[in-house]
Amino acid sequence: MKLKTPGIRGWIFAIVTGSIALALPYVLPVEHHGGFWEKVPGWWMWFGGAGCAVIVVFSKWLGGLFLNKPEDWYD
Repeated sequence: MKLKTPGIRGWIFAIVTGSIALALPYVLPVEHHGGFWEKVPGWWMWFGGAGCAVIVVFSKWLGGLFLNKPEDWYD
């Protein structure tokens, strides 16, 4: 299957959409309210590590639920 290259309309849409996405944080400033967790050293490291572990455990459980077949599946 050969993919088509986008026409001029697609390029204009991509440029406008990308420009809006890049400019949005500057147009709509968000106030940052740091809480207790922001003061804990390494908080985001531990939060990211725990999030990764949860994703891995959930994925293994989901894969075992839907992808594993019994040993005599091909018999």
